[in-house]
Amino acid sequence: MAGTDKRVKQEINYAKFFNIILSRWYWVTLTLLLSLGAAYAYLWYTPKIYSTSAFLKFEEKQPNLSNSVSLAPLTRTYTNKILSESWTFKSRKVIQEAVSLIDWQVSYFLKGKIRITDLYPNKPFTVHILKQDSSFYNQAIDITPLEKGFRLEYANHKKDYAFGSPINIPGISFYIEAKDKLSTVATYQIKFNYPSEFYGRMGANLNISETAKYSNIASVSKTDENPYFAADALNAIIKVYLSQDLQNKSQSAKQIIEFIDTQLDQLSSSVRLSGEKLQNFKQSNNFLDLSSSASTALAEVTKLETAMRTADIQLLQLEQLQKQFLKNNQTISLNFNLDGTVDPMLSNLLNQWNTLVQERISLVGTYKENAKPIIDIDSKLDIIRSAAEENIKSSINRIKQFKNFNQAELNKAYTSLQSMPSQERQLFGLQRDYNINDKIYSFLSEKKLEAQISKASIMPDASSIDPAIPNFAPVSPVANAVWRFAFVIGILSGVGLIFLARALNPYIYDKETIESISNTPIIGIIRHFPVKVDENNTQILTALKPKSVFAESVRSVRTNLSFIASEKSSKVIFVSSEIAGEGKSFVTINLASSLALIDKKVIIIAADLRRSKVHHTFDIKSKAGLSTYLAHKNNLDDIIHHTQQENMDLIVAGQNPPNPSELMYSPRLLEMIEELKKRYDYILFDTAPIGLVSDALPLIQYSDINLFVIRTGVSKLSAAEIPDRINNEHELKNTYIILNDYRPEVLYSTYYNTKYNDNYAGYYYANNTGYDYGYYTDEMKKKSWWKFWDK
Repeated sequence: MAGTDKRVKQEINYAKFFNIILSRWYWVTLTLLLSLGAAYAYLWYTPKIYSTSAFLKFEEKQPNLSNSVSLAPLTRTYTNKILSESWTFKSRKVIQEAVSLIDWQVSYFLKGKIRITDLYPNKPFTVHILKQDSSFYNQAIDITPLEKGFRLEYANHKKDYAFGSPINIPGISFYIEAKDKLSTVATYQIKFNYPSEFYGRMGANLNISETAKYSNIASVSKTDENPYFAADALNAIIKVYLSQDLQNKSQSAKQIIEFIDTQLDQLSSSVRLSGEKLQNFKQSNNFLDLSSSASTALAEVTKLETAMRTADIQLLQLEQLQKQFLKNNQTISLNFNLDGTVDPMLSNLLNQWNTLVQERISLVGTYKENAKPIIDIDSKLDIIRSAAEENIKSSINRIKQFKNFNQAELNKAYTSLQSMPSQERQLFGLQRDYNINDKIYSFLSEKKLEAQISKASIMPDASSIDPAIPNFAPVSPVANAVWRFAFVIGILSGVGLIFLARALNPYIYDKETIESISNTPIIGIIRHFPVKVDENNTQILTALKPKSVFAESVRSVRTNLSFIASEKSSKVIFVSSEIAGEGKSFVTINLASSLALIDKKVIIIAADLRRSKVHHTFDIKSKAGLSTYLAHKNNLDDIIHHTQQENMDLIVAGQNPPNPSELMYSPRLLEMIEELKKRYDYILFDTAPIGLVSDALPLIQYSDINLFVIRTGVSKLSAAEIPDRINNEHELKNTYIILNDYRPEVLYSTYYNTKYNDNYAGYYYANNTGYDYGYYTDEMKKKSWWKFWDK
């Protein structure tokens, strides 16, 4: 038997899973009720969060610009459009300006016993601020309506006021105007706010994302505890964003207009003054017109001087552009072209610059400044900056050369005028100044008008498709989801509690558990007796209740014993267990009683020389027993005691010896056994627990049958390993297990059914299912449903 695994095969019985759970249905019910109660409390006490959304359509709207005025387009690649704009949309600048569009100065609340409800946008009454300092009291103030007026409470202050009467609190003066008659049962709260308090609330839980990949439609959403505030805040942010986007796109045209206005301011007085001088000269000298030759020269000089003045304006424009590059300005948008004198290559460089700047803005939201994508874009910007600076320098030099050429032509023209009369030369000079100033003024006025038209035609890149509206379906907590989660958690917690109890259980409750651990066969199962048994087992139950289920289970063990060592006329049976309290003495006495009832001569030997209690069962007070016999103090006949039951005798343990283990190795033990075999059919040794002491081990070599008692709910799983260890150590084949005090306990039963095969040597067969069908006389007590477990 040693080294051979003869355990029976076991198959999973899935129905047992259900039965295990059903056995503790009240656990599952309890955890389910607790979980649902927690869900109810969570839904009641947790503020609801609402979400509202709107849609923005992004598209490039380029104005139709004239050839003479060209605004640098803020070109952005499509793939980065929504990503880059998301940072602008959620920027602090947008949020701060959006706060000014909502009613933020005073907040109104309804104060309940459990929760405080934000009443925005409703106002049960109106608070009018009379005076407000930069620092004021901004904690909650309780307002309790009275029959006449109201009671105001804050900090340690409490006072009654009439509606409309002025109220002074630290830093602020106000009065309250009643709209309708207020309920005297309700309590309201007001709070004076700093605008900075709303920055966080406005910007919190604000999201923007593509509605679909490669789509130019963005979904923007805002969540808040108040659905009305969420919608108003989102609409305000969208409005500010679109306004700022329009302002940014109009910045280039604005710069052009400002530049031209500066030049016009300087020219307007010159035009007016030169006109007045010309008019005065003509009137005082009665000189109305120039000669034909002088008029021709005037036209040529005016043309050259106008070109010179226009070149000066172009130089000023290029110099401003150059300063922007030198300042490393990454928002360059000034790029207008007067009469096509600006190199088209420079316009192209500026377009590339602006595109890279926008791409850099989108990447900054994702990467750090020293990240490789940012460094790569900065390198490209440096290249464009260098190329633009060279182009600007080249354009400036070209314009300067043009001015030098024009200056030489002007010198020739002025030389030809030397032959004119002095009075005509004076008129020529006045007419020239007026014509030049007038032409430049008209030219710039025309360009300003074109820029204004261009500015008016500019549209923002984004447009609102639909405004946000309040959504009254909370996104958190979602009641249905919470109830479903609570239901699942309640069920799983109950089931988990059941299997946790099983996992923490160290005890044996059924034969399948024993069979899964041990190779040792089970000879029988002795049922639990529902009536309380006294401490000393004075009730021999097989005799007291011969028709009980318990007695029948003992008889089944008795029957199985008859098949073991059947060739022997007298059988020596060794009964032990792992620890005390597992019922080895109880099993020995009732098994002996059952054998005596069928006219078998039986003797019980109390072989536990340390703490035997068998003599109490039969109320024997004699000190003569096994220990005194082995110590040569008594003869065999002196220690045999007759019991009240016919055919059953007893040898008590006797006095407690100082050396019980050594005493059990006495040769007199074998002599006693041989003598008893002649007198009795069965010799039952009630031994000491072999899991604690080694006193009983010498008896193993003398016994025909070794019975190891395992008690339901008392014996631990390790107890089932002991019979195998004894068999292997002593090379035994006559060891069997008895499951004592068995009562069906579904909670701790295994999931397996035993599948017996030809190699299994078990013998039990009688009444082990737990179903008696009313045949026996037991009044079996049903376990109360409220007892969570019962050992």
